Amino acid sequence: MSSYADHSPHDRDNEANSTARSDAVAAAVIAALPDMSELTVLDYGCGAKGSVGLRLADRVHQVVLADADPEAVSAVEVVAKGRANVVVRLLDLTEDVPSDLAADVVVSTLSWHHIADLGPLLEALPSVAGGGRLFVADMDDDGGAYHADDPRFTWIHGFDRDELAGLVGEHGYADVQVADLWRGSKWVAGQLVEMSVFCLTARIPTLEGAR
Repeated sequence: MSSYADHSPHDRDNEANSTARSDAVAAAVIAALPDMSELTVLDYGCGAKGSVGLRLADRVHQVVLADADPEAVSAVEVVAKGRANVVVRLLDLTEDVPSDLAADVVVSTLSWHHIADLGPLLEALPSVAGGGRLFVADMDDDGGAYHADDPRFTWIHGFDRDELAGLVGEHGYADVQVADLWRGSKWVAGQLVEMSVFCLTARIPTLEGAR
C-alpha cells in the first residue's frame, strides 16, 4: 500500500482540494438540515471513497453509498467497513429502481456530469425519495479542462446552472436553487486547472407530482 509521502506534490494538492470540496458539500447539507438523526441519506454516485456520505454518517439514521461502477463499489466497501449505519450498493437509477430502496435525502457530488441523459434519473428519484431533499454539487462548464487527461471521458464537461435548474424544474422538482459552493483547482496533465462547483438544491416531487 502506498503512503501519502509516495504521492507527487500534484497528487497531494489534488487530494487536499478533493477533501476541501467534500467538506464543503457536507457542510452545505448540514446547514440546510441541521437535524438529520432520523433521516436516511442516499449518496448517489459516491465514488470509491464515499467522502460526502461518510462525513454525514454520524449525524443520520442511515447512509446508503451507491454507485453504478462496480470497481467504485468494491473500493468503498473497504472504506465503509465497520460503519454500522452505512450500506453500500451497486446502483444505476437510470436503468432500474429497486423496490427496497428508500431515502429522505439524496446527495450527488461531481457525478451528474457523468450521466449523458439526466431525464431517467430525475424521473427515478421520486420513487426513491419522493418529497425529500436533493443536493447536487457539480462543476460549472469548463470546456473539458477537468477531464483533459482522460480520453475515455465522453459525457458532460460541467453545466450551465440556469439550464440545469430549468431541467430539474421541468421534472416537477420544487424550490430549485443554485448557489456557489466551492472554488479550487486540480492538476491535470501537468497543468493547474481552475474549477468552480455549485450546489443545486430542490424538493424531490412525489410520484404524483413528478412529470
